[in-house]
Amino acid sequence: MLYSPRKFGELHNYLAGALIFTFFVFLGIPETADAVSQFSRKYKVECSTCHTVFPRLNAFGEEFMFNGFQWPGEKSDGDKVGKEELSDDLFIDQVGNWLGARLSLTAVEYESNGLTKNGEDQNSLNFGNSNWLQFFVAGSIFKDVSIFIELEFEESGSKFSWFHLFFTNLAGTYANLQVGRLSPVDFTPVSDRLRIWQKSDIMNIKSSNGKGSNSVNIRSSRPGIQYYGYAGPVVWFGGLDNGKDFSDTDRAKNYWAGARLYVPFNKEGPFGGTSIGYHFYQGIDHGGVAATPDASLENDFTRHTLSANIRYSDHYDLQFVYQFARDDNFDLTPSPTPLSFDGFTVTGAYWRDNWYAILQYDQVNSGDISLVAEVNKLSPSLWYLFRNNFKLGLVGRVDLSGSGPDDHLLGVEIRTMF
Repeated sequence: MLYSPRKFGELHNYLAGALIFTFFVFLGIPETADAVSQFSRKYKVECSTCHTVFPRLNAFGEEFMFNGFQWPGEKSDGDKVGKEELSDDLFIDQVGNWLGARLSLTAVEYESNGLTKNGEDQNSLNFGNSNWLQFFVAGSIFKDVSIFIELEFEESGSKFSWFHLFFTNLAGTYANLQVGRLSPVDFTPVSDRLRIWQKSDIMNIKSSNGKGSNSVNIRSSRPGIQYYGYAGPVVWFGGLDNGKDFSDTDRAKNYWAGARLYVPFNKEGPFGGTSIGYHFYQGIDHGGVAATPDASLENDFTRHTLSANIRYSDHYDLQFVYQFARDDNFDLTPSPTPLSFDGFTVTGAYWRDNWYAILQYDQVNSGDISLVAEVNKLSPSLWYLFRNNFKLGLVGRVDLSGSGPDDHLLGVEIRTMF
């Protein structure tokens, strides 16, 4: 869609306004302060110990998570560090050591064809969107038993995004368990959770077009159990889940397995934490909901995911994920039509002197059947960290699909954790 002179003028004015707003915000916030989140408080360290730019974990942060949020190598850490001793076998953590919050707010957002008026697509300009507030509880209950809970509040409601227990070091690093609401791709090179930038489109497409009683994507949390182990340059994992809910009405279980090869976290050198991995997911979905009330309808689906993460010299971070998907009955109809689709996301970031530049590209290809919305978009952003736990960014989206009305976006976002 070509912009008319009037629409181009509107875009120019909105862009200028967003830049001016960002400039004055940059000037108005002091640059000195320490990070404040639960693990920073507990261990008396900067957020940069575990994060590049929050929430993105660095290589040490991933090892810290693998170890059940216990400091690697500290034998007594899970029991005593930062805790109050009440008896020989009871140590209670300080509240500030396990409670934290993250907040995301869009100060200004311009979107082309963002609203419809009198049957016509028109541009929109909005202010002050409260995207989400996340409360999370994480830490060790006692040695090698820990918990991670994230409760997310949005305008439309609230939900437990993550809620699971870790049982770590059951046989050294070779045997560890997660139980609760968890993600099947938590230990892959690209989990799409504590990510560099936006969600990956291909990793968020649900089975059965979202019309089933147990429709799930590859990356969101679901009730399940997962085993994982790691040694030397390898992480391996596998698990079972109920589908999207614990009350599993169709009684079908999904399963997954994967492995990750990485440069050891403690290795000296510029590529520490670089990794490549493969993940397989197999599931069954059924009808039985309002969209498809016939519970006898069934869809067998598989997902093959290849991903890689290249880290270099603490300044460069590149992620790539490719997924091939197949649903035997993607639209859950009495006459099944098999559908295969694929797509990828590539995200690159450069971090130096409090500036964080990101460029992400997403593509989804639906093949001959247009049941899956095709995606072709570029998402740039530029962030400035005033503090370890407060950042402001100029963010954008460029729609490259060429089909239908263009869906471009420009905005100013604020994110913080405390």
